[in-house]
Amino acid sequence: MSDKPCVGITIGDFNGIGPELILKTLSNELVFNYCTPIVYANTYVLNFYTSLLELASLDVNIVKRKEDIKTGMVNLRVCSHDQINITPGTASVEAGKFAYDALQLAVHDVKEGYIQNILTAPIDKNSTVESGMEFNGHTQYFASEFQSEVQMILLNDSLRVAMVTGHTALSNVTEQITTDNILTSIKALNQNLKSDFGISKPKIAILGINPHGGDNGLMGSEEIDKIRPAIEAAQEEGILAIGPYPSDGFFGSSNSQNFDGVLGMYHDQVLIPFKQIAFSNGVNYTAGLPIIRTSPDHGTAYDIAGKGIADTSSFVNALYLINKIHRNRLSYYDSSIPQLEFREHRREKFSIGVPDLR
Repeated sequence: MSDKPCVGITIGDFNGIGPELILKTLSNELVFNYCTPIVYANTYVLNFYTSLLELASLDVNIVKRKEDIKTGMVNLRVCSHDQINITPGTASVEAGKFAYDALQLAVHDVKEGYIQNILTAPIDKNSTVESGMEFNGHTQYFASEFQSEVQMILLNDSLRVAMVTGHTALSNVTEQITTDNILTSIKALNQNLKSDFGISKPKIAILGINPHGGDNGLMGSEEIDKIRPAIEAAQEEGILAIGPYPSDGFFGSSNSQNFDGVLGMYHDQVLIPFKQIAFSNGVNYTAGLPIIRTSPDHGTAYDIAGKGIADTSSFVNALYLINKIHRNRLSYYDSSIPQLEFREHRREKFSIGVPDLR
C-alpha cells in the first residue's frame, strides 16, 4: 500500500444523487491531499449534471491504461459507451446497467492494479438486478467477487454497529440466529475493529433479540440458549464481549457510547437507531474484504435528484474513511509502524479537516 491510495468512485444510479455528490466532493482540492480519485462514469453524465446544477466544470483526465493515472486531479474511467437517457428522479433499467457496468470495471481495475479501494455511490437494487446483476446490492457482489466473508459496519464519529443477519427477511432471522453464527460475528467485529479502526482491545456490546432481552425466558429463550453461550465462548478467547442487552433500553440510555462496537441480531434492530442518529453523516463500510469499500449510508434519494440540494456529508465521510482505514491497516500489518495511542485514536474523528461541501 502507498500512503495516498488510488480510490475508484463508481457513479451509482445516474438518475439519483450520486453524480451530484461526486461533482461537489471532487470540486474541493483538499481531496487530493488524501487520495487519487478515479471516477467510473462517462463525460456525458458528468457534463449533464454540471450543466443542470450550474456547477464549475471539473478538469478530468481520461484513463485508458494504468500509466495514464495522474495525481492531483480527477481521473475518469469510461465505463460505458451506451446511448443513455438521463431522467433525474426516475428509476430505469439503463441507469441500472450503467451502474453495474461501472461497478464491474472498478472491480476489474482493482484486480489489475489500477486502484486500491472503492467508494460506491448509491444504486437502485431493482434496476441493477433487472439489468443483469445477480446480487441484491453492493455488499453481496463484493463478497462474491473477492470470495470473502464480509461484515457490514455502519458508523459515524461515535457509533459503530454490525449485525449477525444482514439483508434477511424478518421471518427467516430466528433460524439464522445460532450460537456459531453469533460467535463468528463477534470474532469478525473484534478483528475488524482492531485492524481497520486501530482499537487494540475492542469493547463490544451484544444485543438480545426478544423484547426486554427475553425477560429470563418469559418472552423467548434465544438469549439464554444461543446468545449468552456465544458471548461466553468469545470471552474465553479474550474478547471483551458484554451482554446481551435489550436493544430499546441500550440505545435509549445512550449506553452505546460506552462501547467500541455494537452487534445486533438483525438489520433494523441496529440500523433504525443508527440512522436516527447519523443519517446525514454516517458511512456504510464493508469489512472483511482485501480492499477497502465504503459508501454513504443513504440511497439514491430520487425525490431530490437533480435539484442541487443533496447533502454531501455522508459521501465525504465515506471518502475520508478510506484514507483512515488505509493508514490503520498499514500500521496493523506492519509492526514497524507505531500505532496511535488507544485514547487518542478513539477520539480521532475521521471527518477532521473536511470542509462542509453542502
